[in-house]
Amino acid sequence: MSAPVDRIRYGQVWVSRDEVLGAVNYLVVSSDVYNDAFGDRRIIAVEVDSRSVYEGTYREPIIDAGTAMLDRIVWVARTALEERVAELHPHRHAAVAEQIRELIGN
Repeated sequence: MSAPVDRIRYGQVWVSRDEVLGAVNYLVVSSDVYNDAFGDRRIIAVEVDSRSVYEGTYREPIIDAGTAMLDRIVWVARTALEERVAELHPHRHAAVAEQIRELIGN
């Protein structure tokens, strides 16, 4: 499997189909500076539950993707990301970034 051709950016949702329990969507939460520096290897993301859209503490609904579980922060190998499937609405970028910083201690 090769790395995605498209540039990966903060707020995009990508699918990884080669997971133990089936396909998993990931919301990219690493900054574009981080993605440019380490983009050939990995990104920082949170899991997206594609089965439902709901709100709550550390949950972010994403149209056409499901719910980002902001407390499930993971490194994902860049080569695992196969296709961009959605995007976090731009007006929610700052709020999500603030919640992620809150979770990891600024």
